[in-house]
Amino acid sequence: MQMKEVPSRLRDLDPETILWLDRLDSKQREALIWAGRLNPEQRDRLDEFLGLDEDHFAAGFAVVKLWTRLRWLGSTSMWIILTVAGLLLAITQIIDQVKGAKP
Repeated sequence: MQMKEVPSRLRDLDPETILWLDRLDSKQREALIWAGRLNPEQRDRLDEFLGLDEDHFAAGFAVVKLWTRLRWLGSTSMWIILTVAGLLLAITQIIDQVKGAKP
């Protein structure tokens, strides 16, 4: 069985880093790969966010949740308004038809 050639970036690692990488589970490895794909600006922003104290960290998540809800509401508000308007128009038409049928 022929061994694959080890990439040069792995050969340059010190033994402690290799042992640390070996202790990572699959989720941690995926997170490390994901973080490695971030550009420098995104990594800096992530470092700043993760460096926040616990209260500010929780507040950051609260802001993101609120923004997500507001964005959903904004994107679906037109659909909601049109649906309600259509239902009201249909109900009005039905009521007018029923009132007009009685002599």
